[in-house]
Amino acid sequence: MGMAGADLGNQIGNQAPPPPVWRRLFHLTAGSVIPVAGIFAAELGMIIALAALTAGAFALDLARFRLEWLNQQFLRWLAPLLKADESRRITGATYMVLAALVVFVFFHPAVAVTALLFLSLGDPAAAIVGIRMPGPRVFGKSPGGTVAFVAAAWGVVGILVATGVVEYHWGLMAGGVVAGLAELAPLPLDDNLTVPLSAGLAMHFFGV
Repeated sequence: MGMAGADLGNQIGNQAPPPPVWRRLFHLTAGSVIPVAGIFAAELGMIIALAALTAGAFALDLARFRLEWLNQQFLRWLAPLLKADESRRITGATYMVLAALVVFVFFHPAVAVTALLFLSLGDPAAAIVGIRMPGPRVFGKSPGGTVAFVAAAWGVVGILVATGVVEYHWGLMAGGVVAGLAELAPLPLDDNLTVPLSAGLAMHFFGV
């Protein structure tokens, strides 16, 4: 990254954190679009669309790492939605579309939709509650945030079952717990990838 790109990246890291509501609202809305589309779209169409989105997202990230002017524009326009270190690494949004592609390829659509909604609703819930929750931290995160994540995930299950999108299975509730633990654990990969994959694997294993 050139000096100008590095300076702009440092500005993202050094400036006061952007209002969490913007990042959380983006995470909630953008993260929910894919699973909601998956409820209505054909499975093959979803996989083709997600493959194209994933390829495009990785191409953009790799291109901006090589082209200083492109990275500057990317950071200038999207700084309020980025974490400080995303000026120099693959963005969470890219990991999110990759996770969506993987779960739709390898799991039943009901599992894929549920796992992705766990992420899109549970992660903001964990962040909002965890930041405000006093008390001890586990791996730098509040256990209260994990409880909020699981509660949001169980709420997702309730809505999906009530609307007839999925049939109730105890593995859905267990998948919500696994997703919350994956968000809490200090895994080396991005949460946007590990949470839906962990939840999807768990629900698949439990026979959902």
